[in-house]
Amino acid sequence: MANYDTPQAIASSAAITYNPVGGSGDRVLYSDGAFLIARNGSGASTTGTITPVGNNSYGVTKPVKPYTVAAGADLPIPLLPEYVDPTDGRIAIAFSPTTTVSFAFLRK
Repeated sequence: MANYDTPQAIASSAAITYNPVGGSGDRVLYSDGAFLIARNGSGASTTGTITPVGNNSYGVTKPVKPYTVAAGADLPIPLLPEYVDPTDGRIAIAFSPTTTVSFAFLRK
């Protein structure tokens, strides 16, 4: 599991940097305006699953949020404040399967 602290700023002249997904998941440091773009280079769909920590304001466990990325496609994934682990300010995401899947950690 890798931790990513600094999202790449979107600039019209800069190439987007993609990171390979970790086999046991990855964690990104939350910041307002940050998001992921998942890239699936395989011939089958993959699912990125965000598992928030803790309970919502009603005292109910926060639900798991899956994002399905079609074969050969890119998918933007929002990083919402509700997904943040309050102990360290990070959002955990794990992909399955992981073969030829990568993501870019970006901010507006």
